[in-house]
Amino acid sequence: MQNESPLQAIRIVMVNTTHPGNIGAAARAMRVMGLYNLTLVNPHKFPSKEATALASGALDVLENAVVTETLSEAVADCQYIFGTSARSRHIGKEELPIEAGIEEIHTLLSQNPDAKIAILFGTERTGLTNEEVDICDKLFYIPTENNYNSLNISQAIQIIAYELRRSLSTKKAQAIVKTPHYAGELPATHEALEGLFSHLERVMIESRFLDPENPKHLMRKVRHLYKKATLTQEEINILRGTLNALEKRAKSSNREDE
Repeated sequence: MQNESPLQAIRIVMVNTTHPGNIGAAARAMRVMGLYNLTLVNPHKFPSKEATALASGALDVLENAVVTETLSEAVADCQYIFGTSARSRHIGKEELPIEAGIEEIHTLLSQNPDAKIAILFGTERTGLTNEEVDICDKLFYIPTENNYNSLNISQAIQIIAYELRRSLSTKKAQAIVKTPHYAGELPATHEALEGLFSHLERVMIESRFLDPENPKHLMRKVRHLYKKATLTQEEINILRGTLNALEKRAKSSNREDE
């Protein structure tokens, strides 16, 4: 069923948040802009009195927040994952100014109104790790003065929440370009993509194309390649079926050679 409001498709994910007050301030920033879906990955302390105090009335966001141990759990059912970053990563990941990033989210939801979208925020001191960036489709950044980008995490969430509300207003969201006819046409979830990447890695190791002792960032490049393709669930099934067939053929050949 189509989301009642495009904003309900958005999940704010805070990863390894150190200060509980930032969680409360983030909930307040979300609530005032109509965002309610907050997920906390391995927070240092939650629930806490400090988070409740700084939420300033946004208790519904805090009380309904989902807490997970891993990032993969937090975004397993999401079709699109965007990360926030204050610094260039130099690993081929596309980085968009926030206005362009939110416009892309608007376009994605116009094409796939049932999709779920996660926006990730890393720990306060260092942001997202390279491994966390790897699972993102693209990165957002907030343009700042003279590269001074010392935004508090709740301030960053406030800016992004405002841009989301401005772009994803009910009026703007009326023009639906395409509604998928069945689940296979929807973009693949994070969980489905992770299954494909694990399967690919296993086959690459078995075929000796990938040396696990000297991987040379090969799997990171493979992730980047397939994420650019925006695979659907049906396409994932085709690829994994192909890999299964190749594995069976290789095992059969090995038995014949013995």
